[in-house]
Amino acid sequence: MQIQALVQWMSDTELNHYIVNHSYVWPTLESLHFIGLCLLFGSLLLIDLRALGVASTVPFSAVEKFILVSISGFVINLTTGIVFLFGDPDRYFENPSFQLKMLCILFALLNALYFSWRMKKRSDTEKFSVDMKLSAGFSLVLWVAVIVFGRLIPYVE
Repeated sequence: MQIQALVQWMSDTELNHYIVNHSYVWPTLESLHFIGLCLLFGSLLLIDLRALGVASTVPFSAVEKFILVSISGFVINLTTGIVFLFGDPDRYFENPSFQLKMLCILFALLNALYFSWRMKKRSDTEKFSVDMKLSAGFSLVLWVAVIVFGRLIPYVE
């Protein structure tokens, strides 16, 4: 399916018409997206900084509990992000900042899968290997990039 056909289909949906015709929807989505971002980035900040050696006296198993918070934030942002797409597909699909944001999210998810895979092979008393520290640092860089590119979407055409 070509992008223009997808954009046209999304523009013709009831969801698009609902979003466009109800002024409270967009600000509500923005608020929920911000809450999801806070949950996602705030919890990942704790996890990644701990992996990088900050607060090394705290066992990683204590910080690991925040992974569920990260996943919850991601699900909120995925859901609201999809609704944003339906609300203004013309703006998003053509926007270079949106495209870069999606690319960073893809890399961040692949990085998270790698980090999780490596965590399964590590004991709680073992120090973090160089590759895991690089993965944690890369995670922070990618999620900051996601935030920056997301904020640039309204200003880049």
